[in-house]
Amino acid sequence: MTKKQQKAQDARINRLYCQNCSGLEINVLDISKVFREGYRLIAEGADDAALGAGLLAFTQQLARN
Repeated sequence: MTKKQQKAQDARINRLYCQNCSGLEINVLDISKVFREGYRLIAEGADDAALGAGLLAFTQQLARN
């Protein structure tokens, strides 16, 4: 994966995380886990709706509130 592709994936995960997981409190050290889950979902071919739902489900498992 090129740096440009990596940056595009990071931006996509960040955008969908912000849209779907706003208000959920997680430990700052767990954000890398969220991104790893995002990369896994993208590798499986997830569209934006599936990626957002997957990130939300994963983040809810990590949520502290």
